[in-house]
Amino acid sequence: MPKFNSPTASPARGAAPKSPQKGSQGEGRSRALQILIYIGIALILLIPTYLAIANYLVVKNRPEQTTDTYYIGITVQGPSGYVIEAKADGQEGTSKESAELFQCFKNMLDNAIYTPGIPDTHTGRYLVTVETNNDSKQYTFHFASTDGAAYYTNADGQTYRTADNAAEYFLNSPYSHELYTQATPPILTTAATDRIIPTELNWSYKTQAGTYAVLQQITTTQELLTYPIANDVAFYFSLEPTTCHLTIRDGDTVLHESDRLDNIALPQLTQGKLLDFEIEAIYRQDSRYNYYGRALYRFRMSVVEAASFTLDTNENSYGSYFMLSCQNVRNEQNLQITAEPALLSSPVIFRRGETVYAAIPADTVGTRRLTVTYGTVSSSFTLGITQLSGTVAHAYETADLTNQWQALLEQGLAGRIAAMGATAASNLLPPSTAFGLPVSNTDSRLFAFGDTLTVKGTTLQSSPLPLEYYRTTDDIRAMSKGKILKVGQGDEILGTYVIVDHGCGLYTWYCGLSEVLKSEGTIVAAGDIIGRAGKTGAGFADESGVMILATWGRTAISPQYLREHTFHIA
Repeated sequence: MPKFNSPTASPARGAAPKSPQKGSQGEGRSRALQILIYIGIALILLIPTYLAIANYLVVKNRPEQTTDTYYIGITVQGPSGYVIEAKADGQEGTSKESAELFQCFKNMLDNAIYTPGIPDTHTGRYLVTVETNNDSKQYTFHFASTDGAAYYTNADGQTYRTADNAAEYFLNSPYSHELYTQATPPILTTAATDRIIPTELNWSYKTQAGTYAVLQQITTTQELLTYPIANDVAFYFSLEPTTCHLTIRDGDTVLHESDRLDNIALPQLTQGKLLDFEIEAIYRQDSRYNYYGRALYRFRMSVVEAASFTLDTNENSYGSYFMLSCQNVRNEQNLQITAEPALLSSPVIFRRGETVYAAIPADTVGTRRLTVTYGTVSSSFTLGITQLSGTVAHAYETADLTNQWQALLEQGLAGRIAAMGATAASNLLPPSTAFGLPVSNTDSRLFAFGDTLTVKGTTLQSSPLPLEYYRTTDDIRAMSKGKILKVGQGDEILGTYVIVDHGCGLYTWYCGLSEVLKSEGTIVAAGDIIGRAGKTGAGFADESGVMILATWGRTAISPQYLREHTFHIA
C-alpha cells in the first residue's frame, strides 16, 4: 500500500511555540526602514516652514528699520570761532535750550526756498554742521539782527532763504551776540594802548525782540595783571560809562581817587615804581542805549621807561625849524607842547619807529620858553630865533608885476598855506639828503625867503616874503624825493601848480607853471622835471618864472634852510 506522511500534529497544550521562519524576519526590518524614510522626507519638507517661522520671530522682536533721513544733532560755529552743540529733543543729555536751538535750525532747513543771492545786510556768518542718521552736511548761515529770515548756502553753493521769523529763536538767544554791536562790552585801554582785562564783567544787550540777553562769551581774570606805564597815566573807555570811580594806591597810600579818568595828577614817578589800580564802571539801563552792565578792573602798572625829550638845537634863524625828539612816548596824541610867548602855528608831530618827533617852525624872531609834557614828565627849553641875514628889500612898479601880486600881498597866500598845508604826517620816509634847487641857473633867483617887497604907486607892502621867486625859462625840477600830492590850475595866486609831499608833513610847492609834466600820485626823485616855468601865477608881467614855497604843517619855512641842513630823522 502506498505510504503517506501523516499531518503535523498541533503542539500539546503548554508546550513552547516554534521559532518563526527566516522570511518573516526580513519583512519586519524592511517595514521599519520604510517608516524612517517617510519621517526623514517629512522633516526635509518642513525645514522652509521652520525657517520662515524663525525669521518672523526674529523680525518681530527686532527694532523697526526705516530708510527715512532724520536729524540727530547740530554744531554751530560762530564768527569768532566759539562752538555750540545742540541735539534733538528726547536724546540723552539734551537740555531744553539745546532742544530749542536744534529745532530752530531744523525749521530753517525744512522751510526754505531757493534764492539767487544773499542781501548785503546779512553779514553774520555761522558754520553749521548737521548730523543725520545717515551722514553729516555743512551749511553756511547768514543772519542780520534786523531780519527774522535767514539765508544759508549748502555745499554745492546753492542759496536758500528761510521762512519769515524762522530764525527768531536764534536771533533772540545769547548765541547770536556777534550780530549786535551793543553786545560788545566796554573796552578799557591805557595811554600805551594796552587793553586791560576786566576782573568782573556783567553785560546785557537788547535783541531783535526788544528783550535783553546776557552776554555769555566774556573774558575775565582774577589774576592781578601788570601793565607797563611810561609816566603817561591815562585811560580810555570805548563806551562812556554812566558813572566811574578810579583809585590809585602806592601800597597802603592812596595817591589819587576820582570819579573821572582824565586829569590824573600823580607825583613824579621813577622807573620800576609799582602802583595798584581799581576802576569800577557802571552802565545803567537807559532807553537811549541798547545795553547795560558793570565792569570792574583791578590791576597794577609798572613804570618801565620814563619819557625823555631832546632838542636838536636851541638857536636858529627865522624860517628854519626846531626838531624835538621824544623817547618812550607810547601815545603821541597825549604829548603836549606849549610855549611862552605862544607859538603862531602848531608843531607837526609824527612817529618814526620808536621815536616821536615834533617839528616846530621858527616863525617869529625872539626868545621863547618851550615846555613839553607827557603824563607826569615835563621838560622845558629856551629857544632863540634870530633874524635872517642877507635879506633884501625890493621895490617895483605895479606895471612890472602881474595882477596876482596884490592878492598875494594881502595875505591871500597865507590862506592857501593854512588851507592846503599838512595837518598830519604822511607815511612817506623822509629824505636823507639836503634839498636841491628847482632850476639850473642859480643866479635867476630874484626874491628869497624873508625878503620884503614894496609896490610903488600903491599902499601894498609885504611883510617878509614866505617864498622864493626865480626869473627863468628853465624846466622846473623837484628839490627832493617825494610824491606828487596835488596838481592844480587856475588859482588866482598860485596859477598852475604842483605840490610834492616829502613825508612827515613837509611839502614843496612849484607855482606859476606853464605846463605840468607829472600826474598826481607819481613818485619823483630829486632833480626830476615836474613842469615848465610860466606866467600863470604871481610873477613878472613880461617874463616867465616860478614861485617856490616850502611848508611844514601850516607854516612856510625857508627852502634855503632845507638846502643847507640835512633832514635827520631815524
